[in-house]
Amino acid sequence: MSKFKIKVARIETGTGSRADPHVCVTFQIKRAEVSFQVPIRLSVSDYDDTEMVQAARSALHRTFAELAAQSRDWSLSATDLRKLSRMSLRPKTQTTRARHRKQ
Repeated sequence: MSKFKIKVARIETGTGSRADPHVCVTFQIKRAEVSFQVPIRLSVSDYDDTEMVQAARSALHRTFAELAAQSRDWSLSATDLRKLSRMSLRPKTQTTRARHRKQ
């Protein structure tokens, strides 16, 4: 499996509806057909300009680590996935039937 390509797509400053000015560092994440962006908001007063991207990268890592921990129970083994595939209630096409006979 190929690695994800992660790059900073843009950096924006603003105050928005908050009294405290913030920076929004948006990361572009790509791998094959999958592509999405993740915005990370940081307070301007918390970090120096030169540290903002480093802090945003750390926040991005923390976000995905928390997501991985929350979804750990969703993980299925290869055997479980095969069982699910065989249980499919969709009508089988000629191609699908032939593929299942080979297994």
